[in-house]
Amino acid sequence: MKEYRISVGLCCLALGGQVTAGPVRFECPQELPAALVKVDSPRPGWKTFVGSPMYLSGAAPADGPPERLGILRGEDGPRTKTAWVQKYSLEGPYPEGKWLRCDYGAMGEVSIATRLPDDIKECSITGKKGQHAGENVFEIACKK
Repeated sequence: MKEYRISVGLCCLALGGQVTAGPVRFECPQELPAALVKVDSPRPGWKTFVGSPMYLSGAAPADGPPERLGILRGEDGPRTKTAWVQKYSLEGPYPEGKWLRCDYGAMGEVSIATRLPDDIKECSITGKKGQHAGENVFEIACKK
């Protein structure tokens, strides 16, 4: 089991990719457990409480580290009522690196990211609705 340390406003986590004969696969954690989400009180005398996990809502490549808050726009692939595909070309220079960003919460309030290998040339992200409100499940496959 992986250990996560999450702090609202500052969050980094290296996600593992597995190299196989085919595409390189990456996986965003499906949720950030409530016990690991830390919110500091904005004012003295106030107590904070996180009552539920934050579920995965988005995943996309980015052309720089997570604090830049950018993601790349992919090309739309096949789409049904419950599933969709986005394809991303990652050719060309990326001075700050190629990154995979995973967003949590209804509006992507918390993000974690990992730097992708420089030789990744394209990624395909297949998404479908999860079982919780606002949750999505993603399959991420990249090619060198």
